[in-house]
Amino acid sequence: MEKNKKVKVNKDCGCSIEDLMAENSMKKGLDPKKGLERLCSGHENDFEVFVDPDIEKTSNDFYMKKMTDGLPIIPPTRARVNKFLDYSSRRSDDVVAVLPPKQGKATVEKIAVNAVMAGCMPQFMPVVEKTVEAISKEEFNLAGVNATTHPVSVCTIMNGPVSYELAVNNATGCLGPGNIANATIGRALRLCLMNIAGAVPGIGDYATMGSPAKYSYCFGEAEEENPWEPLHVERGFEAGTSTVTVMAAEAPQNVNDHRSRSAEDLLDTIAYTAATAGCNNSHVPGELLVVMSSEHARTVWEDGWNKEDVENYIHENASVPVNLADRGGRKLDESWIVDNEVRITRSPRDVVLVVAGGAGRHTMIAHGFGTSSESVTLPLTINGNSVHSITEYKQK
Repeated sequence: MEKNKKVKVNKDCGCSIEDLMAENSMKKGLDPKKGLERLCSGHENDFEVFVDPDIEKTSNDFYMKKMTDGLPIIPPTRARVNKFLDYSSRRSDDVVAVLPPKQGKATVEKIAVNAVMAGCMPQFMPVVEKTVEAISKEEFNLAGVNATTHPVSVCTIMNGPVSYELAVNNATGCLGPGNIANATIGRALRLCLMNIAGAVPGIGDYATMGSPAKYSYCFGEAEEENPWEPLHVERGFEAGTSTVTVMAAEAPQNVNDHRSRSAEDLLDTIAYTAATAGCNNSHVPGELLVVMSSEHARTVWEDGWNKEDVENYIHENASVPVNLADRGGRKLDESWIVDNEVRITRSPRDVVLVVAGGAGRHTMIAHGFGTSSESVTLPLTINGNSVHSITEYKQK
């Protein structure tokens, strides 16, 4: 690379990764605006990824610049980033999304850098890219999700053949540690939110206490264990289409019911657990994530209930007394009050019901962000055509 080669700098890039690379250059007595080491394709000409050969120092440098989640990172070398770019159907400098609050331009290359840092495998790149695209949709309201004091996180739910191909965990421990796809895809999205969107705790992310779900929140639906149609089919996609769904949700809460043997008894336990005074939904009704174990789902299904029945029942029975509901940050809209109660969902469609998890009679529920965000489901595609295998990205 020519040392004095001029590089046009995109002032609207919004990528904090540039700051670290500029500082590294200045420490070496070099001009950060000329052809130097950098991680950001806001520089439109030659692009290199710089990392210090000392891995521990690299992690510490990124951490000191508030560019990590506090955990060590994988240094994003040029070779590593290129492997991820091979799994994108776009050009490296294509802007996938513009992410608030910093209005950072999420190029393919920046997404790849953060995916490398998170510890993803290159094959995960299309999923991470699609989740970034999904959270940028207007109805998701990323600006509100990032800026709120509410501890809302971004939950990613995967459906379709690619979820199984990548071995995304949809069984025992799917919401916990132990699976590389679940852990790193969720983490990659969080790093994109910090390093591209600017959602750094205390700066662009104002959650009062935060949430462990902000580290990583990603799992697959156990479609083979689901007696009903899976989420993506319910939302109008073919069963063989691979999709990602992003939802603004709190950390999950367990519903322990080992004794109920009828659908109504079991759903009463779930509805009463979900009807929590103090959740956002209690004063601004919205979406509710219900992750039902296969044992619970089988109990309900064998009692003759279909998915619509379940969603209707939870919607109608999960409610909070109005005197407890009207204590949130936003004034309660009187139109939500029915018989001195406030339902935590606006309609049965707000009940986002999926089946996942291993053995055990448990369900997990996660309240959403009220009326402030709508979940988004997008298919994995290449040139508008549905993708059935991750290998199609390599063959594009």
